[in-house]
Amino acid sequence: MRRTAAAALALALAAGIAGCGGRSAGGEEFAPVENSVYISGDGTVSSAFVENYEKDYYTSDSLKAYLEEAIAGQYRDLDVTLEECSVQDGVMKAVFRYGSPEDLVSFLADQKSGDLDIEEFQVETVEEGISDGTLFGGMLVSVSDGKQADFQTLSRESDGYLVTVKGTAAIQAEGEILYVSEGVEMTDQTARVAGGPAYLIIKK
Repeated sequence: MRRTAAAALALALAAGIAGCGGRSAGGEEFAPVENSVYISGDGTVSSAFVENYEKDYYTSDSLKAYLEEAIAGQYRDLDVTLEECSVQDGVMKAVFRYGSPEDLVSFLADQKSGDLDIEEFQVETVEEGISDGTLFGGMLVSVSDGKQADFQTLSRESDGYLVTVKGTAAIQAEGEILYVSEGVEMTDQTARVAGGPAYLIIKK
């Protein structure tokens, strides 16, 4: 039976295992303060788990080894990489990068996290979304002014990303989130989805 990554982090803390350092997903733009998903400029996806801790006697490298061992064993069938983990000021963070949105969905399905619970996640270009009929005029509104976007307006972002999400998640991106579907709450360039399917257009 798989142990969830979120539970593994909590157990690692309880056992006195420390945080590790590494490069952040998508460069310096991703600085998660909550469980969240991040979309890099090249369309790759990452997720972050953020846990509070109280004890302060952790070592430096054990958590990295612990999580990497879990990925190599329990999640060897998925393309998932531990990109960053840290323990600082009472907060532990772990960032995972995925080879595909499908790997993200499969990994998160095992996590039992109420605020990061995704059934479907897809990233394609706006041009692809138009071609396959996913995207059409009137389905999205502008983040900047709340006005409904017509088909011509959406077409001008043809090289941007169309993200489809079903489930619960806070989503951040390296590029600006320009348009969202009804029901998506925007807070400081974080798109909060609950239910769905929801749609976002992100500038490359």
